[in-house]
Amino acid sequence: MDGASRPSWLTGSAHVLDLDDKYAGLSSDGIADLQSSTVVVQTVAPIADFDRDPLLALHGDALESSEALQYVAYLSSTGVYGDYGGDWVAEESELRCVDAKSKARVVAEQEWCKLEPANDDDSSAGPRVDCFRCGGIYGPGRGPLFSSISSLNEALSAETEEVPRQAPAVTKYVNRILVDDICGAILAATEGDRPRCGGRAYNLVDDDPAPRKEVVAEARRLLSLSFSEDIQGQSTASVSTSDAATKNTRRRISRATGNKRCHNGRLKEDYGWSIKAPTYREGLALLLENSDLKL
Repeated sequence: MDGASRPSWLTGSAHVLDLDDKYAGLSSDGIADLQSSTVVVQTVAPIADFDRDPLLALHGDALESSEALQYVAYLSSTGVYGDYGGDWVAEESELRCVDAKSKARVVAEQEWCKLEPANDDDSSAGPRVDCFRCGGIYGPGRGPLFSSISSLNEALSAETEEVPRQAPAVTKYVNRILVDDICGAILAATEGDRPRCGGRAYNLVDDDPAPRKEVVAEARRLLSLSFSEDIQGQSTASVSTSDAATKNTRRRISRATGNKRCHNGRLKEDYGWSIKAPTYREGLALLLENSDLKL
């Protein structure tokens, strides 16, 4: 990001939020900078041992007493909705999650929203607080384009097996968001405004929730076109180990957070959010265009 496009609030120093054994949080200098910040973007998940948002648990007093704070973006998860059997959900939908991680997200959202006044009579009395419920995040080095070629083939093998398989009763949808669009949404929100209402939730997802197998198939198609060879016949050994970008070494994340499709209209309406990758097709194509993937 160059100087011309850098937001005016994006300045300051870096501090470590210590969440190790001592659970010390920020240093005194860090707390001072936090208390003088106009914008806070919180991306740290609730701590498993405490099931609380770590920044609020450690430094909630500093945030509550801040006279500078104008805006908070808390990155939550669409997992809070739980299972809807593939039906569409919006921000007003009941939160049906049953897993501990998602329940902790719900509590964190509620605690952050307490920082925002319940009405807009006195906008100087507290910050706007937006809870962005993110879908599965993909971007450079993260997602099906960056899995090993053999992993892509394994994910699609069920579609070509000759042994009869029982079709699933319900299509499993996955909500996704390109990392660029997360940044775009936060920038749009910091530069925009809305009436104070005690905090607000936004689904931060693209326009097309889709089964994982469809996304993997599109990634395989794009890679096949890019490399001009039959990827089905390739093995993991043929992938260059020097090119780390072609392999996704991240620990597999549990996807047992329910089946639903999330609307994103509220975010577009309130802040004029312009989505860069409205579907996984545009997102994968952009990533491939800007990557140095090679066999």
